[in-house]
Amino acid sequence: MLRRSWCVVAAALFVASLAVPQASAQGIKLGVKGGVNIGDIGGSDVDLLETDLGASKKTKVGLVAGAFAEFMIGDMFGIQPEVLYSQKGAKFEDAGLEGKLKLDYIEVPVLFKVNVPIEGSNVHPSFFVGPAVAFKASCKLEDPAAGTTEDCEAGGALVKSTDFGVAFGGGISFDVGGAEVGVDVRYTLGLTKIDDDPDPYDIKNKAISIMGTVGFSPNK
Repeated sequence: MLRRSWCVVAAALFVASLAVPQASAQGIKLGVKGGVNIGDIGGSDVDLLETDLGASKKTKVGLVAGAFAEFMIGDMFGIQPEVLYSQKGAKFEDAGLEGKLKLDYIEVPVLFKVNVPIEGSNVHPSFFVGPAVAFKASCKLEDPAAGTTEDCEAGGALVKSTDFGVAFGGGISFDVGGAEVGVDVRYTLGLTKIDDDPDPYDIKNKAISIMGTVGFSPNK
């Protein structure tokens, strides 16, 4: 499954690069980013799921990290494909007991980015929005009190191998030497059900991500 996912990732990045043939070497930026995900689930059946489990849903903190390439179109606009390892899911609590749904994905957002120029400043604000496809790397059910972790399928939770969503947010970066260092804050809203049961719950992923970023232009 992971091998097929990486093939799709490579294809997505290739298509994104074709979408901006006007980009010169000076208009390309490469970089890495990483930080935290505040994962959660939404959808019309969340209350029903809580009732069936006898527990209340809470957010779950995880890691998110990866790489990006930005292809500029003119002075303000760009296309930014990314490849991220993203930990999502949720916690469920009842009378002091806690269980975790731990969903790890290889996520590929392709973002349309608007860079806001500030004349004479080394501060670079930006805003972005775009689709994101995520490929399930692992799914675990964890019971911290019992000290047990098992695969979702073994625990009776069937989760789809692919998830689709939309990401939007903003960031700010600063020139530091020959690099741009900044922070990126986004909300990723799942658009498809993650439950793969024949009679699925209407449950979707959602996450707030806060990431530090470091980027550089290859020809600078």
